[in-house]
Amino acid sequence: MYVRFSTFTGMEFKRFEALIEKFPQVQIFSTEGEDLDRVIMHFLNQRENVSVMSEAIQRKIQHALAPFWQQRFISLHDEEAPLVRNLLLNKKFFLQTDRYIDDVPFPLTDPAKLPRALEIADLSESILNRKLLSLSNGELRRVLLARIWMESPKWIYFNDLFGGLDPEYRVHLAERVAELAHDAHDGAGQVNLVVRLAREDELFPGIPAFVYANKTFMQYAGELPSEVAKPKFTKAELKDYEIVKLTRKCHPEQTKCVEGSQGSLDSSTSPNGGVYPEPVERAQNDTEDKVLFDLKNVNVRFGDTIVLKNLNWTVREGEHWAVMGENGAGKSTLLGLLTADHPQMYCNDITLLGERPGHGLNIWEHKAKLGYFSPELALQYREDLELLDVLCTGFTPNLCRAENITWEEKAKAREWLSYLGFDDPTVNVRKLSPIDKRLVLMARAAIRPPKVLLLDEPSQGLKGEYREKIFHLLDLLSKETTIILVSHYEEEWPPCITHLLRMPKFSLDSPSTAGV
Repeated sequence: MYVRFSTFTGMEFKRFEALIEKFPQVQIFSTEGEDLDRVIMHFLNQRENVSVMSEAIQRKIQHALAPFWQQRFISLHDEEAPLVRNLLLNKKFFLQTDRYIDDVPFPLTDPAKLPRALEIADLSESILNRKLLSLSNGELRRVLLARIWMESPKWIYFNDLFGGLDPEYRVHLAERVAELAHDAHDGAGQVNLVVRLAREDELFPGIPAFVYANKTFMQYAGELPSEVAKPKFTKAELKDYEIVKLTRKCHPEQTKCVEGSQGSLDSSTSPNGGVYPEPVERAQNDTEDKVLFDLKNVNVRFGDTIVLKNLNWTVREGEHWAVMGENGAGKSTLLGLLTADHPQMYCNDITLLGERPGHGLNIWEHKAKLGYFSPELALQYREDLELLDVLCTGFTPNLCRAENITWEEKAKAREWLSYLGFDDPTVNVRKLSPIDKRLVLMARAAIRPPKVLLLDEPSQGLKGEYREKIFHLLDLLSKETTIILVSHYEEEWPPCITHLLRMPKFSLDSPSTAGV
């Protein structure tokens, strides 16, 4: 991996223009998302009536309403906060708050198309009365998808179509997009469709597939599936929280399992090199009763929306958890409770690293024991630091430049950067692509290492080789820190994961959750 300034040539633009002229509906797999996005957006900026679905638009809304992700939990009580109804049905919707002003309104929508748009997004009308701030990442993405259908565009661009969506809805969405392309191909509509996918295994039938690499578009050489793959586990089966004890096994992207090792990776590929302390396997009797987090009959709700309902969950030292659940099941809320950011921790029976909120818990001392990463953190990270300095902040509880860093800590930070492919530690973090920035901030969260490492969708948008490196690193760290990660992909976690928490969705904002 290396830092680069992404540009594109006139030849790339002409290649894409020729591709779209021949194939008005295409899906393109590419791990070079930033480069491809520039080509596509340059092309679309010369067209009229264009709708774009991207993480950037989603994060723009979230950042305007709550600059820091923790603020979402507090701002939910703002009576003037915009509702989903406003975003979908207002004649002119401006993104304006006391901290953000956008003088260009969102495109007009056709209210008559609301029922079909909600059907495509797999949402019920009750979602209209939800505050935008109350939506999970996946729910907001689906609301924006509904809005695109209501904008009646001639061009639709989905940048990372399935990013942040739960497995069952990915199937639903792929089928709807394929239907849209089929209708347009048969002359029933005039929609030109461009779909970028970040993962090869997300290519779906019904739309011509291409690969973008090295500034070239190539027809996909593999065989597309005959139908959209169904998830292994469907949400209709889940009516309560489910805890599964996992059997340790190799991740499919790893060549060998590290079970039984001391956590050392080959020195040519690992952040060891004499500066990473050899982990020591804990004795079973030292960890079996040491409780880190204890949640008893926890309930969280906002108005009529139930987020968590009677959750009983205990995390012990030496355990490593994956957390899964559909969009809106409360995964981010759960992490907010564990990090002591959610205000409803005070009205629940919760113990965080031996302390109870309102009964002796010092929030800043608590946070100092944690490592945390989320896509929102990467988006909101504004520090003007070199990569080495970013990683060194991981030895402190602060995100700003760290003082009094030792030679050993700097050496460890350099080793980790090298392992992740960043050969120049003096590069400014602001020059990184969004994906590279995520990698650096994940490493920052883990480098200390913390007592508990909390990761919200750490593999989102990462190509296979980067996922493998992150999972291998987490497996190494698991000998001395407890890992809790949120994932939307079945079994996409490091082999050290010992338990799985499946979370149901109790609100009825999705038709398919009715009766759950």
